[in-house]
Amino acid sequence: MRFTKKDLEIFEVNGFADRMQLIKDTISPKLSKLGELLQPQLSRAVDHEIYPQVAEHARRTVNPPTETWVAFGPDPIGYKSYVHFALCVGGVGVQARVTAKQECKNRKIFGQNLMTYAEQLKDLKGNREMADYSKSNGESPETISDWVTFFKETGQRLKQTQTSVFDIGINLPLSGDLSSHAIQAFCRLSPFYKLGGNHNNNPPRY
Repeated sequence: MRFTKKDLEIFEVNGFADRMQLIKDTISPKLSKLGELLQPQLSRAVDHEIYPQVAEHARRTVNPPTETWVAFGPDPIGYKSYVHFALCVGGVGVQARVTAKQECKNRKIFGQNLMTYAEQLKDLKGNREMADYSKSNGESPETISDWVTFFKETGQRLKQTQTSVFDIGINLPLSGDLSSHAIQAFCRLSPFYKLGGNHNNNPPRY
């Protein structure tokens, strides 16, 4: 199971209806299958059951999405209220990401944990591959040079501002076994998920 350059070109198609139909017919079925493949491995990685949910973009009526995803969270009904994993596909490629959206109910807990464990988090394995997708909007993400400052400032915004988000990801190669690449990247990102208050607030494990 993999995505191709042709799949990514879907996000260059003009017109809301045309792009949405292509996403529904081509991208979403692959994401659904990948969600099923990754679900048991991710559940083991975070020590509790998580559930895959493919984005439907139901609120969109005019502007077509610049990316879509299958999200993994602790609730089978919805994921936006939680810090969650997401396998995202868009014009800039495929990424494994961990995200806290505006709707995240544990945003203050998560923000405080980012600040508290900033020094430990800066030494995560693979952090040189990680980038900030919170402002990318389908474009290239921002590279993070000072992780401690990033975690502390982002944590503060999450605590104080309802509109702030957290969206860190690792870009994945199109070649090879995508599910294998994805689970390795998600495991590197799992300390963020574990600090999100979904299961417990223990320090990240390395």
